Amino acid sequence: MSTSFGYLLKLPKFEHFEAKEILEACLLLSKYGERAKLIAGGTDLLVSMKKREVIPEYLIDIKGIRDLSYIQYQRGVLRIGAVTPLNDIEGFPIIQERFPILASACHQIGTPQIRNLGTIGGNLCNASPSADTAPALIGLGAKAKIMGLKGERTISLEEFFVGPGQSALQDSEILTEIIVPELPGLSRGEYLKLPARTTIDIAVVGVAVIVTFDPKDNKIGDIKIVLGAVAPTPVRAHKAEKIIIGKTVEGQLIEKAAQVAAEEARPISDIRGSAKYRREMVKVLTQRAIKQVVRI
Repeated sequence: MSTSFGYLLKLPKFEHFEAKEILEACLLLSKYGERAKLIAGGTDLLVSMKKREVIPEYLIDIKGIRDLSYIQYQRGVLRIGAVTPLNDIEGFPIIQERFPILASACHQIGTPQIRNLGTIGGNLCNASPSADTAPALIGLGAKAKIMGLKGERTISLEEFFVGPGQSALQDSEILTEIIVPELPGLSRGEYLKLPARTTIDIAVVGVAVIVTFDPKDNKIGDIKIVLGAVAPTPVRAHKAEKIIIGKTVEGQLIEKAAQVAAEEARPISDIRGSAKYRREMVKVLTQRAIKQVVRI
């Protein structure tokens, strides 16, 4: 059953379907192809539709699919359904205790009202280079479970992002779950974001740093530095990571790694900031995040 009610919010006219199961949503996607969009919270999609940036003929509502909204933690693995609201993730005790960088990233998205509506899947599937949850999740080694008419597959979240507004989702496929492995015991992380004007603005630069310490001598056993909003997709700063791994971290080493991270960024200039400014802020935020994580 479909209903046309695009007039309610001065949106383009569209047909609306409420999918009750994942398979039903996949079938609808397969039927309508590029003329259809999935919607759950709608915090980004409806704004884009009002601006006429996208004009789908069909909206497939997946918010009511119970199999897509949950948070589970078992045997060191966190599983989050794709339509789980960001506020639920931020406030979940296990996430606050064992994955605090993810809770922090969720908290930095919009207002409480937006986080009540917005979902983790929406934040990722928009494939925006500035998606706040992406750097933290990539640093955590998260994977994306995807389901379509041809079956189910799981890929690393790093592979999920293909380009600005482009994900690895293929025809009829839906992101169903985010899988996050727990880090080793001596690990800490930090996500820092530079907004344009206020804390509710989208990121001009985002930096996630996750460090695992070597239990033998407290040197850096491993580090992940993930940059957001400074390349076509969220990116790892691999060269900067190599500078620090296996070392005892001190000021000059941090400064060198931060400079290399800035050089690895591929920012553009737009209304929110110039490429030069963004690159400099990568250096500043990387340096600050590492210092906060290693506590010096």
